[in-house]
Amino acid sequence: MTQNGLNRWIQEWYEQNETDLRAYMHDVWSHPEVGLNNEHAARVSWQFAKTHGFPDAKLVRAGEGLKETEHPNAVVAEYGTGSPKVAIVGELDALPGLGNENVPYRAEIKGPGHGCGHNLIAGSCMGAACALRYAMEKEGVKGTLRMVEAPGEEVGRGKAKLAEDGVFSDLDLAMMWHPGPDEFTTEPQYAMVMNAGTFDFYGKTSHAYANPWDGRSALDAVQLMNMGCEFLREHVTKDCFFHYQILDGGQAPNIVPDHASVKYFCRSASVDGAADLYRRVMKCAEGAATMTETEVKRTDLFIIPYFFINKPLCAHMNAVARKVPEVEYTNEEIQFARELTKNLTGKDIEDVRELLPFQKEEYDPDPTHHVKTATDMADVSYYCPTVHIHGGGCVRKAHAHHWAITVCAGSTIGEKYAERAGKVLAEGALEAFQDPEVVKQCWEAFKEQNIPTHEELYKDLHFED
Repeated sequence: MTQNGLNRWIQEWYEQNETDLRAYMHDVWSHPEVGLNNEHAARVSWQFAKTHGFPDAKLVRAGEGLKETEHPNAVVAEYGTGSPKVAIVGELDALPGLGNENVPYRAEIKGPGHGCGHNLIAGSCMGAACALRYAMEKEGVKGTLRMVEAPGEEVGRGKAKLAEDGVFSDLDLAMMWHPGPDEFTTEPQYAMVMNAGTFDFYGKTSHAYANPWDGRSALDAVQLMNMGCEFLREHVTKDCFFHYQILDGGQAPNIVPDHASVKYFCRSASVDGAADLYRRVMKCAEGAATMTETEVKRTDLFIIPYFFINKPLCAHMNAVARKVPEVEYTNEEIQFARELTKNLTGKDIEDVRELLPFQKEEYDPDPTHHVKTATDMADVSYYCPTVHIHGGGCVRKAHAHHWAITVCAGSTIGEKYAERAGKVLAEGALEAFQDPEVVKQCWEAFKEQNIPTHEELYKDLHFED
């Protein structure tokens, strides 16, 4: 151990490789890719892993069986043998429309951007895995470390597809970190459940002026569905949210469109709540089709299932996090955060702790509130005790899926916190390797929850990418 409580070899790896790790994170940031199309990020992740202790790292495409592929989007690497088996998980995908220059104001770059900070998640995972592998070799630690850089979290399919490939089926523990404007904490995070689908309406084309009576507008059906859902908002519980995006509204104003489509995301705090909300949205679609004499086809895209938290693992990681030194920001970085915050809010904020999140001082082992986000890390929680650490790496006044997160993710503000998060992950995994009681307590809690298998969860579900 170093004086601060962090393993000396983990600390040494970061000291020796900080420049390379930040370059890797910035490379992923500079080449944002959406959905399951994360080929550049996968390739640079694979190259980094191979040159930093994982010579047999696999460059794969999720859902295709961990084999060589022409268009990879994920990396899976291992070190060691036997039990316990611990996975550190990262994410590679960006978001459409959130490209921005690395400046503290809106300077749009057309196209996608890392508006959820997944390049930082990739860096926290990569740094943690490489540093931990280094420490395991130095100290002769037994067990299997698995590093997983996953695609497509924003479309809810990346980790579910890797689960199909068996990536998580034999694990003892799994862990990851996600940046955010709140304080860094390992507290249990009750995430949302989500059902997602598209609704395609099919009608009959006609001239919108000469003979509109002969047409049956698919766009009218989409609009009526959306209007019905807007009225539905009053009649759902407060934990229910839904959002929609019109994908196709026709080709020209003077043509009654014979096709139109809309995508829906339906969220709730419970599995039953999300399923019932999705059912009621379907009713709105069916009603719109009846009113317009069109036909509707529903295509289910994905689910994000209930996240089974593991309180012993959360508590273990909390104890570890308090050993890892806090990030120290330079005056230049603080001024950057201050300018970005002023451009977001119009306010000058002097107090650094009001500008930037740090380690949360208090720890609540049993929070009752739900966060408003959903994550496909939930899929992993059906296989083993799983923790989703969150917070830090951006200014407090920025929120997910915003260009300001893209800015922070491309700056040393984000990169420094990704390094700290990586150290927490590496140290937490190392201590789990060294202390069998950690894994034992986590699995006792896991078994008490009577979690269904991942196969049972998905047995009647079929999705299209």
